[in-house]
Amino acid sequence: MTDTPVRFTIARRFACGLAAALVFAVSACGGGDNSSQTLIGYRVEPVPHVGAFTVDNASQAGEPFQLRAEPDRLLIVFLGFTNCPDACPTALAEVRHVMNRLGDDSAALDVAMLTVDPVRDTPEVLTSYVRGFVDRGIALRSEDPATLQQIAEAFGATFATEHDHDGLTTDVGHTDQTYLVDHNGDVIVTWTAEMTSDDLEHDLRILLDA
Repeated sequence: MTDTPVRFTIARRFACGLAAALVFAVSACGGGDNSSQTLIGYRVEPVPHVGAFTVDNASQAGEPFQLRAEPDRLLIVFLGFTNCPDACPTALAEVRHVMNRLGDDSAALDVAMLTVDPVRDTPEVLTSYVRGFVDRGIALRSEDPATLQQIAEAFGATFATEHDHDGLTTDVGHTDQTYLVDHNGDVIVTWTAEMTSDDLEHDLRILLDA
C-alpha cells in the first residue's frame, strides 16, 4: 500500500503529512466543470479494504458490525476515543456540521466511530459520546488488541496507548483522519485534519450525486 509518513503525537489534533493538494477525479452525474468533479480528499493506492473486519456495534447491544456501508449508502468512519481533548470532538463536530448542511442528502450517510481505547470506552460511554454528535451515530468497539491493530493498519492509521505505574490507561495517541467507506468495504476517500467541513461537504456532494 502506498503510504506517507504521519506526524504522531499524544492526544493532540495534528495534520497528516499529505497535503490537501493530493486530489483525484471522479465521474459524477452532470459532467461539465472539472472543479466540481475533483475531490479534495485523497485516495491511497491500492485502495485499502476494511470490509473483511467485523467489530461490535455498541449502539446496537454489541451486534456484529462489518466495516462496510449498506448498499446504496456511504459510511463515514473515525478512529478515536472519548477522552480525546481536541482531535476527536473536532472531527465529529465537523461531520455533524456537514450532515446538517447536506440536509436530506445526508440520509444516505452513516457515521461510525471505532474506539482505540476500549478499556475506558465502555459500550455505554462510547454510544453516549458518539450520539452526542450524531443522533444515529454508530459506536464501534473491539476488545481484541490484535484486531484493533489490524484494522488501524488497514485504514492506514496509527495509535498507541500510555499507561501509569498501575497499568491504567492515561492517554492515547492516534492519527487524525476521517475515512469514507463504500458498500464493498473499500476506503474510497481519506480526509486529513487540515481539511475543513467545507472540504468534506464538497466531496460528499460529488459522491452522493455520482
